[in-house]
Amino acid sequence: MMMTPRAVERVAELSFETFQERLRGKPLAIIYPRHRARSALVAMFLRHYGPNMIYYSLGEDETTLEAWLAHMVDDPAFPEGFGAQTRAALKTRATPADLAAALGADLGAVRGKPYMLLLDAFDHLHPSKSVDRFFRDLPAALPDNVQIVINARLLRLQPWNDLVLAGQAVVVGTDEALGGGIYGDEQKRGQLEVFALSGGHVYIDGRPVTSWDGSLPRHLFYYFVDHPMVTRDEIFEVFWPKMSVKEATNVFHVTKRKISECLGYELTHYASGFYVPSPKLQIHYDARVFEEAVHEAIEVEENAPANWYLAVQLYRSDFLPYIHTPWVQARRDELQNKYAQALIGLGRYHRGLGELDLALGYLLRALREKPDWEDVHRDVMMIYYQQGRRDEAIGQYHQLERTLDRLFGIQPSRETRNLYEVIAAV
Repeated sequence: MMMTPRAVERVAELSFETFQERLRGKPLAIIYPRHRARSALVAMFLRHYGPNMIYYSLGEDETTLEAWLAHMVDDPAFPEGFGAQTRAALKTRATPADLAAALGADLGAVRGKPYMLLLDAFDHLHPSKSVDRFFRDLPAALPDNVQIVINARLLRLQPWNDLVLAGQAVVVGTDEALGGGIYGDEQKRGQLEVFALSGGHVYIDGRPVTSWDGSLPRHLFYYFVDHPMVTRDEIFEVFWPKMSVKEATNVFHVTKRKISECLGYELTHYASGFYVPSPKLQIHYDARVFEEAVHEAIEVEENAPANWYLAVQLYRSDFLPYIHTPWVQARRDELQNKYAQALIGLGRYHRGLGELDLALGYLLRALREKPDWEDVHRDVMMIYYQQGRRDEAIGQYHQLERTLDRLFGIQPSRETRNLYEVIAAV
């Protein structure tokens, strides 16, 4: 079934009006690489611009600037005769700046009315000095009626950050990005993204970090990110409790150096007896944003639903699911509790609105995380009862009964037993 325009906007998490306003006057537009619904944003482009858009998807062999341009000018998506100046520039092995000028001229000759060129699968084009130079020169070479939109799973920080700061490019799909995303930082710091609640993925300046030179640098990296102010003694107690201070110090400095080599930046700065985040890095950390949302939901009631929603969206998986060390397990349990809190908050919010099916969905998800939370079982029993689903309400009570007996050897509280008796007597 084809989605309606409004359905596409809901999935894309961006209204077309907002989307259109952001693009106005920008030669280049970038779909944020970590946006969860990049495909929906592409669909929005195609749906709303239709005949005023040319779509081109890069192939696996279009890894260089010259290969990409040579393939694109021959693509049937463009009108016959397109690309004469670009072909000529390629034949003379022109500079990236001259190639940008040639492509701009060719795109301007396609039509007089405004249109967009959507470059999909842009990951295939490998970063290089030539590509960097080409795109720094391209905005000035584009005629006013042409905009280029770039969609990629991975995109480096540069040259895009400088283009955003210069007003020549805009990034869409950053509304839910951690810390607003990696582009547009006027301090031009390194951009570190850490997704501990989404499989443990790490990106530095848009590049995925996949090699850590062993598990220890990776584990210490996550510890530093999760503990933004920590002493050396605390680190040693977690990682090398049985080593002498001298041995632990040697291992620590070697491991810390390996982290810096993997990132290309110093992760920490030592000040007043504490290791704190380096001022040369902007750290986007999902677990921190998640905890801030939960805290804000508890502290500010009028903003609670929006913050509960944000927390639930951020929690894509358990904290660092593939690491099994005591400190990680303790944090995993702590964050899992907060996730259950967020689900319960949303469940009770929707129940208060009379949206019982939505409420039930969130509360049952909370029980999958924390099956022994008795008050949530009572909420579920009451919703089933309100919906006329008496047998399911009774079944929920017996599920709680078995869970409490298995985990703690106890029976449900008097309050829960009274509720069960009322439902069972109907």
